[in-house]
Amino acid sequence: MLLPILHLFNDGYLAAMPLVLPFAAEEFSIPLSMIGLLGSLLSFSGIILALPAGAAAARFGAVRLLSFAVLCYSIGFLLLGTAGGIAAIFAAFILGSIAFGIFHPIAFSAVAKESSSSQLGRNMGIFAATGDIGRIAFAAAVTFIIGLTSWRFTSFLYGIAALFLFLFCFIYALRRNDGNKETASKSKKKLDYSILKKKAFELSNVASFLDSFANASLFIFIPFLLTFRGIDTAFIGVFTSVFFVGNLLGKVIMGRLTDRVKEEYLFIGCECCIFIALIILALSPSAVIISLLALILGFFTKGTVPIVSTMIAQSVGETEYEAAYSVNSLSTSIANTLAPLFFGLLADILGVQAIFSACGIAALLASIPAIVLVKTKNA
Repeated sequence: MLLPILHLFNDGYLAAMPLVLPFAAEEFSIPLSMIGLLGSLLSFSGIILALPAGAAAARFGAVRLLSFAVLCYSIGFLLLGTAGGIAAIFAAFILGSIAFGIFHPIAFSAVAKESSSSQLGRNMGIFAATGDIGRIAFAAAVTFIIGLTSWRFTSFLYGIAALFLFLFCFIYALRRNDGNKETASKSKKKLDYSILKKKAFELSNVASFLDSFANASLFIFIPFLLTFRGIDTAFIGVFTSVFFVGNLLGKVIMGRLTDRVKEEYLFIGCECCIFIALIILALSPSAVIISLLALILGFFTKGTVPIVSTMIAQSVGETEYEAAYSVNSLSTSIANTLAPLFFGLLADILGVQAIFSACGIAALLASIPAIVLVKTKNA
C-alpha cells in the first residue's frame, strides 16, 4: 500500500513544481531561457541517476531510498517557499530532479518483487495509474491554493506535507528493517549487469526505448498541431483532460490484460493502434475526431507502461530486478531527452504535422523487437 501512495506523491510533486515557476518568475524577473533550463533539469536526472539508484536500493533498501526522494521534494518545496532569488529556485529544482531520477527504477523493481507472476501486470497497471492521479490532483491543487493564498505559502505547505510523509516512511523502513542482511546477501550489495547479455532483456529494453521515443514528445507538440489546425485554444484544456483520462484507463486495463494475454502481443497491438491513431491525427481537421483520438492515444501510449514493466520483469530473475529497472530507466530517460530535440528539429524542417507521422513510424519500429522476442520464446 505504501508504494502507490509514494508514487502518487512523487508524480504529483513533479507535476506541481513547474507550475510554481510562472509566479516565481514574475517576482524575480526570471527569463524564459532560464525557465526552460529549470524544466529540463527534472527529466535529465534520470540519465545520471538511474544506475546509481538501483545499486543504492540493492544495498540500503527500497523504502529508505524512496523516503530520501520524498525528503528531497520536501526540502525543494521549502526552498521555493523561502526563496530569495534564482539560486534558491535552482537548488529546489535540482532536489526535485534528484527525487524524480531515483524514484521510478527503485519503485518498479519493488512492485515486481512484491507481486506474484499471476498479478504482476495488474499491480504494475494500478501502480502506474496512481502516478497519473497524483499529477492531476497535485497539479490542480497547487494552482488553486496559489489563487487563494500565494505561491510561497503553497510551496511551503507542500514542503511540510512531504516532510511528514518522509518521517512516516523513514519510521516504517526502520520498523521493517528495510535493507536487512537478507536483502544485502541476495544482491551482494552490487548489481549484476550480466542481464545485458540476456536476449529477452535486450529485446524488451529496445522495445521500451523505441516506445518512449515515439510517445515522449506527443504531449509537448499536440498543442502546436491544434493551433496549426486553427482549433480554439480553449480546446487544448479539453484535449488534456481527455488524454489524462485515457492514461488512467490504459494503465489499469492494460495492466489487468497483461496477466491474461501474452505481454508481447499486447505491446505489438498497442504500437499498431498508436501508429493508426497518429496518422489519423496528422490528417484530421475535426475537433470531434481529435477529441476521440486524445482518449485513444492516452489509453495506448500509457497502456504500454505496465506492459513494458512486465516484459522487463519476465526477462530476468527476481534478484536482477534492480539492475533491470535501472538500465531500463536509463534507456527511457535517454529516449525522453532525445525525442523532443529530434522531433522539434523535424518540425522546423517539414512542419508540425510531420512529427506525428514520424512518431507513428517509431511506434511501428518499437513492435519489431517485440515480434523478435515472441519468435525467440516460441523457438
